[in-house]
Amino acid sequence: MLNRFLDFITEKRLVPHNGKVLLAVSGGMDSMVMTELFRTSPFPFAIAHCNFQLRGQESEKDQALVEITARKLGVPFFSKKFDTLKYAEKTGQSVQMAARRLRYDWMEGLLTQEGYDLVATAHHLDDSIETLFINIARGTGLSGLKGIPVKNRDIIRPLLFATKKEIHQYALDHGLSWKEDQSNREDKYIRNKLRHQVIPLLREINPALTSTLSGFFERMDAAHEIFRAMVAQQKKACLRYEGREVKVLIPSLLRLPRSETFLYEFIRDFGFSPAVCHEVFQSLEGQPGKVFASPTHIAIKDRDNLLISPKESLPPIEEHEILPDTGHIQCGPFYYRFEVLENTGLTEWPRSNDILLADFNKLEFPLRLRPWKAGDRINPLGMKGSKKVSDLLVDEKIPLTRKKNVMVLLSGGSIVWVSGVRSSEQVRVIPETKNIFRAKIY
Repeated sequence: MLNRFLDFITEKRLVPHNGKVLLAVSGGMDSMVMTELFRTSPFPFAIAHCNFQLRGQESEKDQALVEITARKLGVPFFSKKFDTLKYAEKTGQSVQMAARRLRYDWMEGLLTQEGYDLVATAHHLDDSIETLFINIARGTGLSGLKGIPVKNRDIIRPLLFATKKEIHQYALDHGLSWKEDQSNREDKYIRNKLRHQVIPLLREINPALTSTLSGFFERMDAAHEIFRAMVAQQKKACLRYEGREVKVLIPSLLRLPRSETFLYEFIRDFGFSPAVCHEVFQSLEGQPGKVFASPTHIAIKDRDNLLISPKESLPPIEEHEILPDTGHIQCGPFYYRFEVLENTGLTEWPRSNDILLADFNKLEFPLRLRPWKAGDRINPLGMKGSKKVSDLLVDEKIPLTRKKNVMVLLSGGSIVWVSGVRSSEQVRVIPETKNIFRAKIY
């Protein structure tokens, strides 16, 4: 086991020369075996223990065992108690996720404070197999088929080569002491249901399941590396960075195979979910001006580009005066262009909610462009009478992410255009119109 442990660390390049490792030790069998393997290895290490205070006196006994072990080995020991239940309630996370977040945040802080290079956890091959099926059940992509990563930034998993059975045998052979978490026997957690019910059935189908999936993880990891390299290459071809704004070149993107998948890989780092990415992709060959939002960014569909900007970098939405010679303005996430055209005698006029075509002589300048507000009304083109703008937005199924950015254009005291939604009957262009005022939203 020791030779395989050292070979695995060398092969995967987990610990740099003279690297110092902080072991995450719970007191369970896996982490106590990891501690013993590090004891007989050449790597300097310390022990860190999280007391989540979830199991009463048992949590205190776990901490005592780990502290005694560190003292016997003569290595530095760090511990911290957490009010995990309170943190889970405050953040709305499950208890398991809250404990995970508390553990990693604290230990990564220790790396800087105490001068260590890496955190080592005692995840093993069986854990990785369980994680694979959890990911599949939740609907994973390629990255979730790799199981648990061997290294993730400054976190390493040096036991991923070993099975639970092998670890148990090593613990018995070396007379190690450990604490058993009784919650591991309960099937109320997804992981335990897989461990006790699903995976045993799969082993009946394929007795070599562990070795089969070990090879599968290697292949998926290689496939993921190839995929990431291809995404990085296509980013260079399809993305342009201009200050804090990113342009996705739509024609270049659409020439790629499986272009929606590439789009998601391009914009996922800006907080866009797969569902919103699908909406964005569906809009790419449509009219400009559609706006999509993530928690941190805005994406605007332009003619040939998808413009992505941080929310805080966008100009504030405020009122603007529009004169006959106003060319273009930016208002919030939108660009507006205005122009006066001579009527060429067309009998039918192109209709688009993103464009206002108004009889110039029916307008009172300066026009005002401002955010819509409760109580606003418009006489929609093609209808008799007026309608509340709020009702119009509902009827047109304008998403909440867009509603707050909808602007109205006023002539005198009347709304003549709800931008991107509907223009007004009272400024309709007719054959007798001499000049047309044209406004367009991008």
